[in-house]
Amino acid sequence: SNYPFDIPRTPKRTPMACQFCRGRKLKCDGVKPSCANCNRRGFPCVYAPV
Repeated sequence: SNYPFDIPRTPKRTPMACQFCRGRKLKCDGVKPSCANCNRRGFPCVYAPV
């Protein structure tokens, strides 16, 4: 058996992207209060309510 290769990999998905990442179609890390993309650019990080 090829142990490390037997387990299917599923990438971790963030439940929701912030408005900035969604608008720019960037990968959002979902960290609150400010994701890495907004933090790096100095933009306010806003998550839309579900």
